[in-house]
Amino acid sequence: MRVGIEASYLLEPRKSGVETYTLNLVRALLTLEERPEVFLYAARRQPWSAEARELFGRADAARLTRLVRLWLRLRLPVAMWRDRVQVAHFPGTILPAWLCCPAVTTFYDLAAYRYPELYDPAELALYRRVVPAAARRSAAVIAVSQHTKRDLVRFLGVPEDKIQVTPLGVSEAFAPVAGAGEIVAQRYGIEGRYVLACVGSGHPRKNLRAVVKAFERLEMPDVRLVIVGAAERDPGAWAAIQQSPARESIALLGHVPEEELPALYSAAAVFCFPSLYEGFGLPVLEAMACGTPVVCGNTSSLPEVAGEAAVLVEPTDVEAIAGGLKELLADEGRRLALAAAGLAQAKNFTWRRTAEMTVQVYQGIAR
Repeated sequence: MRVGIEASYLLEPRKSGVETYTLNLVRALLTLEERPEVFLYAARRQPWSAEARELFGRADAARLTRLVRLWLRLRLPVAMWRDRVQVAHFPGTILPAWLCCPAVTTFYDLAAYRYPELYDPAELALYRRVVPAAARRSAAVIAVSQHTKRDLVRFLGVPEDKIQVTPLGVSEAFAPVAGAGEIVAQRYGIEGRYVLACVGSGHPRKNLRAVVKAFERLEMPDVRLVIVGAAERDPGAWAAIQQSPARESIALLGHVPEEELPALYSAAAVFCFPSLYEGFGLPVLEAMACGTPVVCGNTSSLPEVAGEAAVLVEPTDVEAIAGGLKELLADEGRRLALAAAGLAQAKNFTWRRTAEMTVQVYQGIAR
C-alpha cells in the first residue's frame, strides 16, 4: 500500500499542534517494521531544516517544491496521481477539491464551533467553509480524542463509524532532565520555584488570564510564574499581566525552541494548564513525562489525557485554580506522588501506538 502525506507542516520553523503531529507521526511511521510505502509531499518557500530533510530522506519518496501557488488545488493532486498513491493523508484538515484516491483527514479540535467569539471573523468564516467540506469528502476521519470525535458528530454531523480515534503520543525527548534548575537559571535567569504556564499558541481559550489571577492569590513571594508562548496574542491575558500587582514575579519567555522545553518542564514546581478547550492537550502529557505535577482543566479532552494523575479544576474558577496550585506547592508529599503518577500516565501515550493505529485507518479505507 502506498500512502501519500501532505507534509508541508514539517517545514514550519515553529511547531504548534499540527506541526508536532505531522513530525512525530511521520517519524514513527518510518520506524514500523510493517508499514506502507510512505510518500511525502511538501511546498514551502522558506529554507528547509536539517530535521525535515532527514525525514524526507528516509521516506520511500519525497516531492518537495518551493512553488506554493496552486499547491493544494493542482500541484499536489497531480503529483499523487503520477505516483499512484492509494491513500492520501491530510494532517491539516484541508482537502483538495480533486484527488485520485480516498483520503483521510486529521481533526484536532472544533474550538471554533464551541467558542466562536474568540476567533477573528474572517478566520472563522474560512474555517467554517473548508473544515466541514474536508470532513464530508474524507473516506475516513481521524480524531485525536474521544471528545473531538463527539464534537465532530455534534457540530458537523460526521457519522460515528467514519471517525477513528488515534490519541497522540509524547516524544521521548520529554523526560526528567538532570540539573534542570541550573540549566533554566543559566539560560533564562530564573532561579527557585516557579509555576510554568501556557506552553502553546497563546490563544484566548488557553485561559492564561485566569492563571495570572490565580497566581496573584497564592501569596507565595518565593514562587514565580513563567509563561511560555505568545501571551500577547490574548489581549485580556496581556492586560492582566501588565497590570498585575505580581508583575515583577512574572517571567515572559515568548517562543521557546522545543529542545529547551524538557528542562523548563523538569525544573518547574507545577505546570498549570486550565485551558477552556483542548482537542487533546499535549502539553499536559509533556509535563507529566518530565516528572512535573500538573493542574489542568476538567473540561473537553483533558480528563482523557490526565486521567487521575493531575489536579483537575474548573477552568473558569480562579479560586479553584489557585487552590490546586497551593495544594501542590505547599505539600511536597502530594507533589511528589502526583509527579510519579504523571510519569506512569505519560507512558500510556506513544507516537508508535499512534502510528500503528493510523496504519489501521489507512488499511481500512484502502480496501
